[in-house]
Amino acid sequence: MKNTWLQIGIVGKAQGLRGAFFVAQRDEDLPEGLVRIAVGPDPAKARVLTVSETRRSGDRPVIQCRELTSREAAEALKMQPIWCDRALVPLQEESEYLWSDLVGKSVLDSEGQRLGRITAVGNFGASDIVRIDADDGQWIEVPFVSAYFDMDFRSDSQDLRLTVPADTFAETWTKA
Repeated sequence: MKNTWLQIGIVGKAQGLRGAFFVAQRDEDLPEGLVRIAVGPDPAKARVLTVSETRRSGDRPVIQCRELTSREAAEALKMQPIWCDRALVPLQEESEYLWSDLVGKSVLDSEGQRLGRITAVGNFGASDIVRIDADDGQWIEVPFVSAYFDMDFRSDSQDLRLTVPADTFAETWTKA
């Protein structure tokens, strides 16, 4: 597995007076078994905190950490990424993937020609979108759907295959 940390949200507003905080950019429940998190831009250098409680307030998740005992302590972390152990997020390998698993993969067209490397993944409503950066500095954004990609890939593979030839996107590359 290439990453041991997975971003699950960002520190939102403080909740209450004892150091709890809302998890912003997340609607679903927090992973079960969450006992420690890392807070900061880089999980390898982030502050590791012990989770003493997770709950919901209204429709939003809240985390209470042992090391944060005041509202001010929680507010000091506001807008920082929250990371958890990736193993806490179960996946069905055959039908699910994490965006972080796609970033860094090479993209090959249906005939094996390399287009570039995935550098970002996003979702703007209809489907996930991958950004592919070519070696010459050009880039393109392509919907990550079965019409373009072979979706029978393994998360630990180095490459993703397109189901179409490279010239399908010939007129849509953006120059850097």
